[in-house]
Amino acid sequence: MQILFCTSEASPFAKTGGLADVAGSLPEALHKLGCDVRIFMPLYRCAREMAPDLLPLGNGRTLRIGPHDYHVHFWQSSTPSGIPVYFLEKDEFFDRAGLYGSPLRGDYEDNAERFIAFSQSVRHLCEAAGWFPSIFHLHDWQTGLVAPYFKTNWRHDPRFARSATVFTIHNIAYQGVFPAGFFPLLNLPPTTWSFQGVEFWGQCNLLKAGIVYSDFVTTVSPRYAAEITTSDFGFGLEGVLKEREKSLRGILNGIDTDIWDPGADSLLPANYTAEDLSGKKTCKLALCRQAGFSESSFHFPMLGMIGRLAAQKGFDLLEKILPDLMKLPVNLAILGSGDASIEQSLQAMEKLFPDRLKLTNRYDEQMAHLIEAGSDIFLMPSRYEPCGLNQMYSLRYGTIPVVFATGGLENSVRDVFLHPDSGTGFKFTRYEPQAFLEKIESALEFFKDLRKWQEIQKRAMARDFSWAMSAKRYLAVYDKVWGKRNP
Repeated sequence: MQILFCTSEASPFAKTGGLADVAGSLPEALHKLGCDVRIFMPLYRCAREMAPDLLPLGNGRTLRIGPHDYHVHFWQSSTPSGIPVYFLEKDEFFDRAGLYGSPLRGDYEDNAERFIAFSQSVRHLCEAAGWFPSIFHLHDWQTGLVAPYFKTNWRHDPRFARSATVFTIHNIAYQGVFPAGFFPLLNLPPTTWSFQGVEFWGQCNLLKAGIVYSDFVTTVSPRYAAEITTSDFGFGLEGVLKEREKSLRGILNGIDTDIWDPGADSLLPANYTAEDLSGKKTCKLALCRQAGFSESSFHFPMLGMIGRLAAQKGFDLLEKILPDLMKLPVNLAILGSGDASIEQSLQAMEKLFPDRLKLTNRYDEQMAHLIEAGSDIFLMPSRYEPCGLNQMYSLRYGTIPVVFATGGLENSVRDVFLHPDSGTGFKFTRYEPQAFLEKIESALEFFKDLRKWQEIQKRAMARDFSWAMSAKRYLAVYDKVWGKRNP
C-alpha cells in the first residue's frame, strides 16, 4: 500500500497543533505495518530550517490559479525516523514567519491562493517523483481541494486510475471559507459550484470540498465522528456529514510513546514508572520551584492545565471557578497563550493568588513535560475536543485527568465513579462551572487516599495510546476504499 500524506504541517518541520503530531507520527506507525508512506507539505521558512539536508526533486512545474501562472519547485528530505518527505517551494507563499497568519494581523489574506497552489501541486509532485500512490490521505481544509481535483480530473489519468482519497477532519471549526469570488481561482468545473459541491451559503468552503469529494472521511475520535453530524458540533456541515455517515469513521489519535515516556523522558529531572512512582515526587518539587510556588504550599495537590487560551478549551469555566478553587488547598500551574482577554483575566487572578496560581503564557516544551509529570491532577474541561492529546499524556504520566465528557476525552478517559475497578479519571457531563468544580473536589477527595490514588495511577499508566492500534484502523480504511476502486 502506497500512501501520500498531504498536510499543511507535520512535526518536526512545522507545527501549530495536533495535526502536526498526527502527520509526523502516524506515517511511521503505518510504515511499521509494511506501507510505503510519504509526506508532502509546504516548504515554510521554519521547515527549511528544520530540514537542512534538502535535495532537489525534478524540474520546476507551472501551476495555474485563475488567470495567473506560478512556477514552483519540489524538494525532498526525510523525518528523523526515515520517512520520505516532499516539500513544495514557493517562497512568495510560504517563506513567512507564520504558517497561516500573524498574531497582529490574523490570517494571511492570500491563504486561499496559497493552499489552492499546494493542492494543485500534488499531481505535479507525483509526476516529479515518478510515484503514484494507492491512497491520497488528505488533512483538513488546506488540502480539501485535492479531492475534487482528483475526482474531476486526475482520476482520468491512467497513472491515478487505481488511486483513492481519504480525508481527515482534525477540527471542523476551521473550514477554509472564502468569498464566492475566489471560485474562478480553483479551476474546477462549473458543476462543482453547487450545494452538493464546494458552495456553502454563497461562499467557497474548502473543508466541505474534502468531505464531499473524498472516497472516505475520517475524524480523530469515535465520539467526535458522531458529534459532528449534529447541529451542536457540526458548524453548519452536519447535514453534509449526515449524508456521508456510511463513509465516516472516527479513529482515536495516538501519541508518540517514545517522546512521551515518563520512564525515559530526558526533559524531566527524574524518571519513573508505574512500579516505582518515586520520581514523580521529584518532578512535582521541581515544578513547584521552577514555576515559583510558595514553599509552604509544596505539599498541596498540584493541578496542571496546558492548552490554547480559548473558551473552547474550557478556560471560560476555569475563570468562573477560580475564586472558589483558590479557597481549596491546591496549586494550579497553567501553560498556554491565546485569547488576550482570557490571558489578562488569568494574570489578574495570578496577582490575587501569587503563591498558588502560576501562568506561563508561552509554549515551552520542557515546561509542558514538567507539568504533565509534576502535576497530580490534570484539568481539561474542553467544550468540544475532537481528540485531545494532553489527556493521553497525562494518563501515561500518572497525572489523573478531570475532563468534560466530549469527543476524544469521552473515548480515552474512563470515569472512576462509573467504573470503580477500571476508571482512569473523572468526567463531568454538564458544561457548567459548578459541575466542573464539583468534579475537581471529587478528585481531591480520592487523592487523600494514597492507596486508591496509586491504583488509579497504575491503571492510567497501563493504557496503550501508541499509534500501533490506530494505524491498523487506518489501514483497514485504506484497504476498504482501495478495494472498492480495485474490485
